Amino acid sequence: MNIRDAYEELCRTIAAYTAKNEAGLYRIPVESRRPLLLMGAPGIGKTAVVKQAAVRCKVAFLSYAMTHHTRQSAIGLPVIRERAFRGTPYSITEYTMSEIVGDILRAMEETGQEEGVLFLDEINCVSETLLPSMLRLLQFKSFGSHRLPDGWMIVAAGNPPGRYNRSAREFDIVTLDRVRLLSLEPDLEAWRSYALRRTVHGAILSYLSLRPEHFYIFRRTEKGIEFVTPRSWEDLSKALETYEDLSLPTDHRFFSQYLQCGEVLEEFSSYYRLYGKLTRHPGLDSLTGSGKLPEGFPALKDAPADEQLLLAGYLVQNIHRQLSSWEEKRLLSESLEYFMDGLEALRPDFSGLNDACAELLAKRNTALQKKKEFGLLSRQEETRERLLAGQVKALACEVRLKGPETTENANAGPNTDGTAEASAVPVMRMLSERIHSEAEQDALRLEAVFQGILAFVPEVFGDGLTTCFFFTELLEHPETKAFLRGRMKAVYDRFTQFT
Repeated sequence: MNIRDAYEELCRTIAAYTAKNEAGLYRIPVESRRPLLLMGAPGIGKTAVVKQAAVRCKVAFLSYAMTHHTRQSAIGLPVIRERAFRGTPYSITEYTMSEIVGDILRAMEETGQEEGVLFLDEINCVSETLLPSMLRLLQFKSFGSHRLPDGWMIVAAGNPPGRYNRSAREFDIVTLDRVRLLSLEPDLEAWRSYALRRTVHGAILSYLSLRPEHFYIFRRTEKGIEFVTPRSWEDLSKALETYEDLSLPTDHRFFSQYLQCGEVLEEFSSYYRLYGKLTRHPGLDSLTGSGKLPEGFPALKDAPADEQLLLAGYLVQNIHRQLSSWEEKRLLSESLEYFMDGLEALRPDFSGLNDACAELLAKRNTALQKKKEFGLLSRQEETRERLLAGQVKALACEVRLKGPETTENANAGPNTDGTAEASAVPVMRMLSERIHSEAEQDALRLEAVFQGILAFVPEVFGDGLTTCFFFTELLEHPETKAFLRGRMKAVYDRFTQFT
């Protein structure tokens, strides 16, 4: 099974395990909800895919690396209690609350989420003393005497024993008969869909199209272990984009920190140098910035495949980044409008503008931090909230600075701080409309870019595999597809003809 199939299976399992009957009881009893066990090589995205499934299904997510836990932290510390049985007093051993169960209860209390996923990583690397507790957990959903809440399901992960992790144990049939085993294998095509949504660097995507065998490598040599994983490529992509934006050097030494395989390191370093050379043509900025076709750009119909794919990968990445930026601006505009509605409801007369904004932002930030702590917050949502807070503060400041002018226009008496409170709502709404207007201007510019791309790509690459690759990769990005379908249906239909 590949990581994409595992993601879908996780989502289906969460839906089934949280489904209730007409009496409000879970359709599948707790004791029959087998934990999912994801077994696969390191670095293929097991942790990430579980968290993504939890976010998509809107349930809480808590993650633990079991190698860091002892028997005491898992099941609690022993304490002596005095109990009487049939009139005779006895001293007996009980246990304090399990640290893990305690965290779950705190998450439920602070977020209001009754259902969630408990993710236990490296489960087959636990200490010998914790093994019996793990078996009890998988079967009875409890750590010692402390049961998991009924709405929580268990997902565990581990590496196959022997090859990757010398401390990993092989599960016996007693354990395997209590879980649903998902054996995962690295799969470039499955990862590619995820990578396009995450806007992985164009040089990496095009390189892996040429050298798919370099997507995942693990081998032992005389010099030691050589490896490259999907995590290596994604982390390299994030660093590479930032280094490029900051004009920092990216050389062989930089790549060696991510690609722990000499063959891949040498080939990708050479490939990236060619990438930089081909993408420095001044006309490309004009094409991706305004849709204007670059003059004198050489036709690459007969160029080597690596040169064609390099340029195609660069264009795909550039457009996807612009579409993602536009989508964030559009969603920010919507969030700002919603914030204005809440602001007006909180203070109908709009007295105390700064205090009202601060109060609403504080409430949103508290909710944001709780969602972040318990795995319910995506990076995109966090970014949007931070941008929203900055925009609200800037707009409130601008309204305050416009106070005397708005007072005169509205014929309203000024407050003690010099602002015209009665006119603050329409003025602030008017200022917030600038965000919406900027998003629409970006959308119009992107429409021109797509028109230019439609003329440029077939002309430069011809009607061969590179053109097919380009339009297929372009339409794999959900935001690009939604934009074209919603605003440029004829262009979208034309794009699909090349795929």
